[in-house]
Amino acid sequence: MGWQPSRDHIEAALAHAEECAPLECCGVIADGRYRRLKNTATQHDAFVMDMRGYIAVSAEAKIEAVVHSHVHRQPIASEGDRVMCEKTAMPWLIVSWPLGTHAVIEPCGYRPPLVGRSWAWGSNDCWGLIRDAMKEFAGIDLPDFEREWMWWRNGGDTINECWPKAGFVRVPQGTKLQHCDMLGMKLHAPVANHLALFLEPDIILHQMMGRLSVREPYGGLYQRATILHLRHEKLMEAA
Repeated sequence: MGWQPSRDHIEAALAHAEECAPLECCGVIADGRYRRLKNTATQHDAFVMDMRGYIAVSAEAKIEAVVHSHVHRQPIASEGDRVMCEKTAMPWLIVSWPLGTHAVIEPCGYRPPLVGRSWAWGSNDCWGLIRDAMKEFAGIDLPDFEREWMWWRNGGDTINECWPKAGFVRVPQGTKLQHCDMLGMKLHAPVANHLALFLEPDIILHQMMGRLSVREPYGGLYQRATILHLRHEKLMEAA
């Protein structure tokens, strides 16, 4: 049967959902009760849990489950929900407001497809796709990084801060692209805010915000927007 929420958990989460609507609410079940956390996302169909709040709760209580709401939608887990459930390695409670229904999902080894996966910030986004594809194509495990919602709008430069920590190196200008090179693009932003993986002969695999992941020709807008050509250090050695 697995973990199941109590009626108090559900009622507390639904009350929070009503207050947050039309945005999604989020929180955790810790030491048997629902604890509210801030959703830093601004889209109506997404949530980005405030990790400072999460860490503060985890320091004083045992977290049993992650909770969030769907607004005017059934409590059916999205691909992003399922991926993050695997990542947190704990049950997820989804409540639906104002329907009042709920569902629970638990880790089961789920992995989304590389092409056609739905978008979700922090899991099924451009970096999440790069991580999965590098593992599948090159057998390289890449670390994950916390990324604040729309960080480039707040003066952040997350991609440039993180790619060296993931083992990538900058390729000299004019170097021919090779399979599994990573490209950083600047799309309506002052810094690189999108990543794509180059696949031979002339394809990129990437996931734009709010869209399904795709394979498509590398050219035009994408070439003009590219400001970073990176290669993992393990593939530099094999080149």
